[in-house]
Amino acid sequence: MENRKVIIVGAGIGGLAAGYWLCQRGYEVEILEASDHPGGRMLTLERKGDRIDVGAQFYHSDYRYAYELMDAVNLSGEKRTITGKFQFRLGNGSTTIYDHRVPYMKMLGLRGNLKLYGFILKYIFLRHRFPMYRIVEDHPEYDNVEILDLFKGPKDKPLRDFLVTVMSMGENMGLPEWMSLYHFIHTFRLSTFTNFIALTRGTASLPEELAKRLPVQYDAPVRQLVMDKGRVVGVQMEHGGTVKRAGHVVVAVAPSSAARIMPDELEEQRRFFDAVIYSPFPMPIFYLDRPLRKDIWCYFNDPALRKTFQFAVNGQAKVPEMVPSGKAILSAWSGYPMTLDLIDLPDDMLIRRAQEDVDLMLPGFSGWVEEVKVVRHPYAIARYPVGAYRKVLDFQKEASKLNGVSFVSDLFGGCYLEAAMWSAARAVSRVCGWGGTANI
Repeated sequence: MENRKVIIVGAGIGGLAAGYWLCQRGYEVEILEASDHPGGRMLTLERKGDRIDVGAQFYHSDYRYAYELMDAVNLSGEKRTITGKFQFRLGNGSTTIYDHRVPYMKMLGLRGNLKLYGFILKYIFLRHRFPMYRIVEDHPEYDNVEILDLFKGPKDKPLRDFLVTVMSMGENMGLPEWMSLYHFIHTFRLSTFTNFIALTRGTASLPEELAKRLPVQYDAPVRQLVMDKGRVVGVQMEHGGTVKRAGHVVVAVAPSSAARIMPDELEEQRRFFDAVIYSPFPMPIFYLDRPLRKDIWCYFNDPALRKTFQFAVNGQAKVPEMVPSGKAILSAWSGYPMTLDLIDLPDDMLIRRAQEDVDLMLPGFSGWVEEVKVVRHPYAIARYPVGAYRKVLDFQKEASKLNGVSFVSDLFGGCYLEAAMWSAARAVSRVCGWGGTANI
């Protein structure tokens, strides 16, 4: 490529990773970010010296690129394994504790555990193990099946409630009615066979450190990609309509934002991005006047109750180093489709709804609250209903034929942080032939 300038639209972890690797290889990089901070959904909230993750919560222990980048920005010494357990408060008022590292789930009973082991044997160990963090293989026998179709019987209710629903809400922030078997297998492998890893300054400290080393322009929204003779040659800025030209453009924003900047010549790509279901996500944060149990970092309502807020994360128990006060900080989590009704609620109504559900998880909780804040994400995690993986594969095939542009998104690998970085590595390889994606 003669023109060695690359414009990257978006300073989320994918765009920053691509920018870092391109700068390391001598390319002139310009990163354009519409907001006033890096990291996208990776966000940390601070209050009186206490910090809490209010977006992405952790990394997984089998990540590759994330840990290489942590090494590069001197964050490796801040990694911590999250060791706490989950507590479920059941509809009858009793509680039960679950540790994802223990191979027996008490809530499932003997029959449920045996069926779970059968599922693991059939879909994890005996069938083809597709790559993690990138959607590159077509398996219609997985993609065209809803996960709930495997657990339809009356006796499968514990599996539906405590396995499928909990995993769908906890890892994919939505009810399992919108999840294919393909994506559930992906999610199950990740949740069951890896550990959760935190950073003592928050998950967002990785994009924050990367951004310090890169030429990022904030408050710089892009209006549209610019094309000439069938090739993307730059971007038009929203403010003033200025055109910035480059030899290659990397689009590394959420699908809804990517759709808005597609020119007419890329109508097919626009339709793909517009069709992706990304639920908005409002998150109430409750600062308590006391600590809670140190060995429990996640509290669940009985999944069978299908409450609006299904679980809460105690940031102090998850990463004690982030909360020097020692007091609990609870973030309340909902999911798709419930958040569609929540996102436009005023703060007071949203907080009241969350308090009602968290009080079920932790009776008396409302009396311990010192302060409440609300963080609103315009999008959270993509849905992968039946056929979604096939659509991603089709998009990637057509996008590889385009000249002058690459697309970076966690959407192409299951909506995990490492998926965004794998996608970034693939974009970098298109620009300069880097061998970092040789195994893709």
